[in-house]
Amino acid sequence: MCYRVDCKKCGKYTWGGCGKHLSALHASIEQGKRCNCRPWPGVVNPSSQTTTQNKCAPTTAGI
Repeated sequence: MCYRVDCKKCGKYTWGGCGKHLSALHASIEQGKRCNCRPWPGVVNPSSQTTTQNKCAPTTAGI
């Protein structure tokens, strides 16, 4: 079972336990009070996702 613990680095809430119940635990912790010092496997955190942009510029190399 997973349980909430205090992060020793940032003081916010992180997790302990088996890692199989992280979605429910993550949802029970208010946003802004969740620690991100270590990953939450299997949990999608929309605030940490970035928009992928095309960083490649078109070239004429090889033409």
